[in-house]
Amino acid sequence: MAFGDPMSLFFAVSSTVLSVAVLFYNEWYFEGKERRTFNFLTVGCWVASIGALFAQDWLVFVVFVEVVSLILWRMISFTDTKAALIYLLAQLGAAGLILIGAAGASLEAGTMAVGPVPSEWRWFVLVGLGVKTAFPGVHFWLPKAHSAAPTPASALLSGFAVKLGIYGIARLGTFASSPELLIIGSVMAIFGVLKALMQHDAKRLLAYHTVSQLGYMVAALGVGTLLGLAGALYHALAHALFKGLLFLSVGRLEKFYGTKDLRLLRGSAAWDMPYTFVLFIVGALAISGFPGMSGFASKVMIKEALKEQGMYPVYWVLQAAGVGTVISFCKLGYYGFLSGGKKGAIVGRKEGLAYSRGSFGFLGMVILAAGTVFLGFDPEVTSGFLKISMPGFFGWDNVFSSLLVVSLGVGIFYLVKDFLSSGFRGSVVLDGLWKKIQHVPLAVHFVIVKMHSGRLRFYLTVVVFATLAILLYLAKHWR
Repeated sequence: MAFGDPMSLFFAVSSTVLSVAVLFYNEWYFEGKERRTFNFLTVGCWVASIGALFAQDWLVFVVFVEVVSLILWRMISFTDTKAALIYLLAQLGAAGLILIGAAGASLEAGTMAVGPVPSEWRWFVLVGLGVKTAFPGVHFWLPKAHSAAPTPASALLSGFAVKLGIYGIARLGTFASSPELLIIGSVMAIFGVLKALMQHDAKRLLAYHTVSQLGYMVAALGVGTLLGLAGALYHALAHALFKGLLFLSVGRLEKFYGTKDLRLLRGSAAWDMPYTFVLFIVGALAISGFPGMSGFASKVMIKEALKEQGMYPVYWVLQAAGVGTVISFCKLGYYGFLSGGKKGAIVGRKEGLAYSRGSFGFLGMVILAAGTVFLGFDPEVTSGFLKISMPGFFGWDNVFSSLLVVSLGVGIFYLVKDFLSSGFRGSVVLDGLWKKIQHVPLAVHFVIVKMHSGRLRFYLTVVVFATLAILLYLAKHWR
């Protein structure tokens, strides 16, 4: 994998555009020393991501990815040290699994080059990358980190940090259909949407939609064809643009009104912040797959790849997830910007900072919106770069399918909008399970500490019993 590899360049463009937009947004979001610190961390995050994307072997890849993790840990810790620690521990654990798999592959194949690894070691690498990509069950770190982080950090985390896991899975693939990735991707798409619909914290809603949209990419990689790979890459770039734009839009809401709780944001944001509202609409239409937006083009590629291989169950799962996505962003747009009307009652406004350097924040958001619209209106540019011939993006069937999904989502939201505003707080077993087991590592640590009594007789007794147990095992199995 040399410099200039199309896959590496594609992800590098994604991280570069988003980093530039965030740097402009930092000028508006922060003040003084904090602004300089976050600018430095943003540049460092970008440099480390480029190092990971052009790494020649898994060891170097992991080192650079963990530098990204350390930088984001520092960013998150500015607002929530506990969420930052959970994020960091999850990333380091994932890195350990990747290194175990890469080391085993090196012993067997004699190389740690980034790429496919022998099947018996592949699962270590895949699970490690799965933690970084927020597979259901190991996604526990993502909603908390997104919600707690300063908005620019949330944009970086969702925009390209989690995509490094997608990049690793793409490199791990062998251009063969992968049923496990198809299943995982389908579950992620639906799971993320269902959890997002339960949220009243705007940033947690966006966080769970990161899980859902990553599901599209994972499913596309599971197809095992060049078109599926191209669809996953296209959606990774599209997602970086529109999800970054959505996070930055919500960040302006939070700064201006002092909250990101949709139950409190029932007022006149669309009238108070019309330009922010317009940019939010661009991002919302893109993630919903509206024709003419980047999300439409990337999702068309993914669905065409699935239909080409006859994988219709996964196709329909993604269609259902698309309807849920539309409902979610109707909810976010309605309760975040519109529900109170022009003179709606709003929690306290924070004027001052909200508009004192507004042009910088808008410039970063406009960059992302422009990229979103450009990729949507001229999708052949991206498919051509990926060396995929796909001239039928705006075919009648694709446009009709997308408009049907959007129409269903809007209609269902209209019917259930009062229910979605009522404080419904559903629970999914996977999230609750983590809360129950997160104290287990601490308990194990406590037991181990208690066992270290400092008495030589105790240690000798443990060694003797361990030796006897090993000898008995060997005697039983080596007869």
